[in-house]
Amino acid sequence: MTRSSALVLALACGVVGYAVGVRRGAPPAEAAESFRGIELSNADGTAAVNLGACPTKRCFVSYVAPWCGYCRAATPLIKELRVALRKQGMESWVIIGMDQEPALKEYARDFGAGTLLDTRELIKPRGVPHFFVIDDAGTVLRKIAGLPPNPQDLVAFAAKD
Repeated sequence: MTRSSALVLALACGVVGYAVGVRRGAPPAEAAESFRGIELSNADGTAAVNLGACPTKRCFVSYVAPWCGYCRAATPLIKELRVALRKQGMESWVIIGMDQEPALKEYARDFGAGTLLDTRELIKPRGVPHFFVIDDAGTVLRKIAGLPPNPQDLVAFAAKD
């Protein structure tokens, strides 16, 4: 699949995912209002990240699940967004959760080193994909469930002061 066709697929799925975006088999739970005190290990288990200690003024957090087709379709877009935000001086994290650890680790390979695993489901988003902007103390400044129909909306959401 080419990069452009993957983005088109992500956008097409995102329209539905933005409207639906709920966890299969369980009622949705409220997403965290603060990530203070939440520490997650990276996919290879070599480091842990304290989400309450964002290294930049704000951090962009993408929460996805291995079984989520919308998340899978949005993977290239999330990866591109992370690069763009890093160039603007904003750290970003991808957190994979809502499944068994082997599935989390397998999906983490798509995002590369530093992908975080929520093996204990410490963050309870109301649907996936779910995006957060947090401050340097881990307080959730804004959140959005699902992938907006226009990827530029997600860029604006992440970069908004």
